[in-house]
Formats: sequence, structure tokens, C-alpha cells
Amino acid sequence: MVPSNSSNAASRRYQASTASVYLIFTASGAAALVYQVIWARWLGLIFGNTATSISIVLASFMLGLALGSYLIGKRLHTIKNPMIIYAYLELGIGLFAICFPILAVATDWLYSLIISAETPLAVSLLVRALFAFGLLLIPTTFMGATLPLLTDFFRRDPRHTNNWKVGLLYAANTIGAAVGTIVASFILIEMIGVRYTALCAAGLNFLVAILGFRFARLTTLRATTKPSEKRLPLSIMGKTALVVLAVSGAIALGSEVLWTRVLEILMGSSTYAFATILVVYLIGIAAGSWLMSLAVPRLKSLGIWLAGMQISMGCWTIIAITLFTVLAEHIAQQRWEYISLPETLSYYLWAACLLLPMALFSGATFPLATRLIQPQHEDAEGTLIARAYTWNTVGALLGSLIAGFVIAVLFDYFQSIYLLVIFYGMVGLAAMFMAVKSPTEPRNRMVASGLAILAVGITVYGITEAADSNRFAERIRIISDDRSEISFHKTGLQGVTSVIRERGEKLGYSLVVNGTGMTVKVTDTKMMSHLPMLLHPSPDDTLVICFGMGTTFRSAITYGKNVTVVELVAEVLDAFEQFYDDAERVRAYKNGRMIVNDGRNYLRLTEDKYDVITVDPPPPIDGRGVTNLYSKEFIELAKSRLKKGGIMAHWIPAVGSSSGVDDLETVNMLMKTFNSVFPYTAIKPSLNAVGTHVLGSMEPIVATKEILNQHLSRAAVALDIMEWQPVPISFFAQLEPMPQFGAETPILTDDRPYLEFNMIRYWKAGLKEQYPLVYW
Repeated sequence: MVPSNSSNAASRRYQASTASVYLIFTASGAAALVYQVIWARWLGLIFGNTATSISIVLASFMLGLALGSYLIGKRLHTIKNPMIIYAYLELGIGLFAICFPILAVATDWLYSLIISAETPLAVSLLVRALFAFGLLLIPTTFMGATLPLLTDFFRRDPRHTNNWKVGLLYAANTIGAAVGTIVASFILIEMIGVRYTALCAAGLNFLVAILGFRFARLTTLRATTKPSEKRLPLSIMGKTALVVLAVSGAIALGSEVLWTRVLEILMGSSTYAFATILVVYLIGIAAGSWLMSLAVPRLKSLGIWLAGMQISMGCWTIIAITLFTVLAEHIAQQRWEYISLPETLSYYLWAACLLLPMALFSGATFPLATRLIQPQHEDAEGTLIARAYTWNTVGALLGSLIAGFVIAVLFDYFQSIYLLVIFYGMVGLAAMFMAVKSPTEPRNRMVASGLAILAVGITVYGITEAADSNRFAERIRIISDDRSEISFHKTGLQGVTSVIRERGEKLGYSLVVNGTGMTVKVTDTKMMSHLPMLLHPSPDDTLVICFGMGTTFRSAITYGKNVTVVELVAEVLDAFEQFYDDAERVRAYKNGRMIVNDGRNYLRLTEDKYDVITVDPPPPIDGRGVTNLYSKEFIELAKSRLKKGGIMAHWIPAVGSSSGVDDLETVNMLMKTFNSVFPYTAIKPSLNAVGTHVLGSMEPIVATKEILNQHLSRAAVALDIMEWQPVPISFFAQLEPMPQFGAETPILTDDRPYLEFNMIRYWKAGLKEQYPLVYW
């Protein structure tokens, strides 16, 4: 029988409307990832730019998604048209996004009221978690409800196609998330700023809401059934699928956190590197979910397939580690070299592609598991999908917390990755065991036995390799031709801290954090304290932000006054003895304090005032989060913590110093930003031409001979200045005026983070970028 023209037209209309629903869910996913990027930045300014704060924000996001999915699952049977509710939720998300800046300011005020610089870490973390969850509760709960709603919308539509739509919806939303990451990180934030990027995402939510209301009006749905009607208990494999969804969600988020840390030792801390990793990972998940959704209605032995996905991820993780070493050999040749923007991005892409097969397998897990939960239905029931999505998201929540607060603290780079191999193998083996025992699963013992042997094999291999903690030390030995060795190597909340020394020497020569070189012993680091302190008539209270090797702090205490140092990475403080024979004496200095905190966060929370504040941000300064120590808002915050006549000293690295400064325009922008805050400024090029000391005060900065002689009469001060090289008195007495800059030079702000987001400018100018000093 030949189909009529009317039935063909109806089929085309249905396909068009179905595609439109996928499209709006893609747009919804794009907006959600834009919010995740932007809200994490805003909350980082409140809670501190630390790994713990980022983990707390991510966990709050996941908790809201899980709560939304759980709550809507309880109410789906009472909803006449899920699309209407979906449209209202999208409208609510957009409205919340518009209000977020105001809510963030209120949260900032309340947080500062409760937490001080002296608050114990445990209390501070608890308050951050409560505030982050409270602030993100409404929008993330709304987001978590969207997948079950659209799944139920498709199930109630009397028109059907032979595919597993929940997997296609999941894929559409995930590909939208990838697009949102690209548009926000690579384009919009640099072009229009953080606030307007958020407004663009809100506009997308409003558009989705309008289209949702339209689809709801044009679609006639079947009536839903009450939960008590025709509800069958989950089979053994259905229950197994829920557990696998939870565990695989935990491993997937943990994998993203831990692999990001590993890839950082290859690519540095560029925001674009992290965005590339996230985009590739999301595309892989979307592709895996889409492909499996098309195939799953025709597959047999779904339990074995589910187990096979977990085992495949473990196998690929082992392969990826091998490929990582091969890629590292090639990229290592680019250290210190200037390379074009396309070449830089190609390295990021190649590194990120190590995760692509793993993401494909991870994406395929969701449609497989949901099909096992409802094997007899053509389309998934929204209530059960809500349950599945809740389990998956709760797993992701726990995975991000365990990876960030436990595994990353206790295990080295590749030790943590081999732990993932163990987890994949064990989960795959358990799922395989349940599949073989299930009476509903078709028997395929040969395949099952082969996969079980493979799972045992990768688990044993992972256990063996995870015990090896010397990989980084061995790599340093190889790239230095056996001339250097690791003298200190310690994991912590903020990353892995290492000290490199010449073989046979007692003291280290390089500090490395997360695989990136931070600093070396050089007189210019001493001048970061001596220059402002010699110019101040009475530097009774000095604040040093960023400890590094401890050189600046060590020089500052020679004045015999109060000196506080704030360092983000606790293990950097622990490594002090690796660089100086007198480190124990310096630690025992009675007027010195060492505080572990984000420097900006400390300034916000402390009530102390200082005569001198000196800041030496970690390289590369265009890396993720470092812009927060150069923005106008940060400099204004530091100014507010200066006493009358106080001096702030800032460090701007030189072009070509492998510190994240690749052109003079960047230097000019940083100087103009600093100059816009202080009425009196001066600069001094460093002794060894590796950067510029920038000084600012509310009063004229005058280098008088009397004040200089007064301070230099202290033997400890004079000896410290001359410890490594001669420094003429003219270095301190002859300051240079701050250059004047035109309107074409922008000012760096929290809303316009040009230092971190600079790709379009580099592209237009044809600039090359110096590859960061990574040690792998």
C-alpha cells in the first residue's frame, strides 16, 4: 500500500517538530554550560580561586541537577503537558541569570560578614558549600528537571520513531554544552565581557521558553498513568544499570578532574586548553550517546554491552597514558619557543583527543542503562528516566568531590589515573557478573568470559602501576640528560608541588607546581620586597602575596618588622627548606606569619592594614584565574588595605620570559590598569631584564637619601641585597615615571578579563605565543 500524501506530510511535520525539540534542548545545554563557566568565575571571586572552591561550586551544580531530576520524577504523573512546565523552567533559569549578579553581591557581603581571614578551614569550607548550594539551588534544580520532562513529552506523543529518544535528548543537550563552552570561552567573554555573555545565555533561555510554549500548544499528548498503574519492579539488570549509572557518573566526573590535572603538565594552565579538553569530552559523550541511541533498540545482551563499555574505558585509559608520553616527547621540543595560535590550538586538541574514545564509551553508557531499565518500551518513561538521571548525577557529585578532595590529595598524576583503570575494571567485572546471572539476559558466555578476563587483567595492571610514584622523577631525569633530580614531590588540594635540583647538589634550583615552572633564584625576586620597603620611611607591616621559593619573604624579614605571607598552595610553604639552608631560622622569625589562602580572598576577609603590599602572581600570568591578581578590582582591594602613605608593589613579567606575556600591548594594559587606581605611580625595570616593578601609592613616592641610608644601615638588609649580585644604590634612588597610555589600551577588569581571554586579539594581530615552561 502506497502512503498517502497527507500521511507523508504529517510524517514530515512530525520529524520537523521532533528536530525542533532536539534543537531547543541543544540551546538549553549551551546556556547551561555558559552559566557554569561564568558562575564559577563569579563565585571564585567570592570564595577564592582555589581548587576546593571550584570543586564545591561544581558539586553544588551537580546536587541541584540531581534534586531537580528527583523532584520532577515524583510529579510527572500529575503534569498534563510536560512541555509547558519545561518552558516555564527555561524562563525561570533565564530570569535567575539576570538576577545573579545582584545575588552574588549579596552573597559576597554575607560571606564576608560570617567568615574572616582567621576562620578555620573546615568552617570556611562548610560555609562556602552552604552558600554555593543555596545560591545555585533554584537554577540547577530547574535544569535537572528538563531531561525527564522532555523524555515524558516524547513518550506521550502518539507518533513514534524507532529510536531511543532519551539518549538522543541527552546527546543533543551535551552537544549544546560543547557549543556553549566554545562560544563563551573562545568568543563572547573576550568580545563583550562576562556579564553580557551571561545575558546572552539568558536570552537563549527566553527563546527556548517561547518555542516550548509554542510546541506545547500545537501538540496533543496521550494522558499519563498514575504511578500505581501497570508499574513493574525493576529487573536485576535494571537495578544493576542504576548502580552502574551512579558509579560511572562518579568515575566520569572524577576522570575529568584528574585528567585535567595530568594534561596541565603537558599544556600549562591556559583557559583555552581547559576549554578544549571540556569541548572534546562533551562532543565524545554526545556522539557516544547518539550512536548508541540509534543502535540500542536492535542490540541483544544489553548487560554485557553495558559492562563492555566500562571495561573499554579502562582499556583506553591505559592506551591514553602511553599516547600521552608520545605526545609529550613532541611538545617538549616547543618549550620556550614562539608558536602560532593554530599550532598552539592543535596541541591542545591533540592532547584533549586522548580522552575522546573514553568520552564516547561514557556517552554510550546512559542510553544502554536506561534501555535496561525499560527494555520493553519504545520510548522511555519520564519517571524512570528521572530516577536514572538522579542516580547518574549524584554519582557525578560524589565523583567530583572524591577526586578533588581525596584522590588528588593522596595520589600523584598518573597514580590517580591508574586508580581510574582499577575502578573501571571492577565496575565492568561486577556488571558482567550480574549480566551472566540475570535470567532475562541472552547467554553469550564466550564474550562474557573474554570481557571478564580483560577486566581482571586491567584491574591487576592498574593496581601494579598505581603503586609507582616515581614517574615524574624519572621524567625529569630523562629530559635533563641525568643532570637533575627531584628532591621534593608532594600532592595536595591545589595540585602537585615539586622541587628540582642539580644531581649531587643539596639545594633546589626550580619550583614546579602542577608541572609548570614557577620561579628560580634571582635577585629580582628580592627586589620585590626591598624596593617598596626601602622607599617607605617605616615599613612596620608588610604583606607578601605568593610565596614561591620564599625569597621575597626571606628578604622582607631583614627589616625586623611584621611580615605576613599568603600562599595558595600549602605544599609550596613545605618546600621552603629545599631552597635555603637558613629556612628553619626564617620560619622561626617571631614577627612572621605564613598563611595558606588565596591572596585576593585574604585581602577581602582581613581587617589588617599594611605599609607595604607586594604581589608576584604565578606564571604564566595569562593562565586560568591569575587575571584575578591583576584586575582593577584587585588593585583597588589592595589599595583599601594600605595604611596612610602605604606602597603597593606589583610585578609585570617581560615579553619573552615564558611567563604569559607575549606582546607589549599586554604590558601596557597591565600598567594602565595599575595606574588607573593610584594617583601616584612609578616603575623600575628589573636588574636582570626579566620584568618591571610597578609601584603605587596615595601619596608621592619619593626616594630620599635619608630613608635609604636609614634602612641600608641595617646589616641584615644590606647583606641580603648583595647576596647574589651587586645592586647599585641608584637602582632604588632613580625611579621612572609611569608611561601614559591612550584610549586604545584597555583596562583589565573582572568583567573584561583580557589577560586570560586574548585569542581573538592574538588572531587579528598575527601574534605568536610562547609555549609555557612545562616539565614533562
